[in-house]
Amino acid sequence: MTAQRISIRRLILMPPSAPKFLALPKLNAKVMAMRQVVLKCEPLTVETFAPFGRIVSDFSSATPFLRVGEVVRNRMRVRRVREVEWVSAHHDGEQIIVPCEQVPTVFVVAPPAPQPTPESFRAFLSDGTIGVCLAIGVWHAPPIPVPCNHALYDNAQGSEWHEHTVEVHLPTELCCFLSVELP
Repeated sequence: MTAQRISIRRLILMPPSAPKFLALPKLNAKVMAMRQVVLKCEPLTVETFAPFGRIVSDFSSATPFLRVGEVVRNRMRVRRVREVEWVSAHHDGEQIIVPCEQVPTVFVVAPPAPQPTPESFRAFLSDGTIGVCLAIGVWHAPPIPVPCNHALYDNAQGSEWHEHTVEVHLPTELCCFLSVELP
């Protein structure tokens, strides 16, 4: 397994037994000069999404491949954003995300790498009838519902995802954020 990066989010979510005062990194001029990377949506098709995983049309029959753990199925509510600051990659197995209702959705992804580059991210627009199965190590943001402020998604992934996930806060670690041009 790859070494995990300790992010600010992980520090904030530490258990109550953690020290009361945490040293957070100070902002410097490099962070203040953040750059915006604009992502234009492209259609979500089998061919265009192949480097990142596969298309899923039936959540109930789809099962992610896992290296460790058992498959956990749940629902997650996400809100619409135009700017992406946090991305993550799972190294325990694949992750399946499918809209519960027919909600057009943008999936932001980048190919597996030790650390993503801002230019490697792409945005794919689903009409809401299909979702995705993210390959192991693919960098991704939460799905972005297009026509509404929030939406529910069916989610399937490994039971040990939290032990095998790397998170990157783009503004802190890469001095950028992703701006998605929603349709």
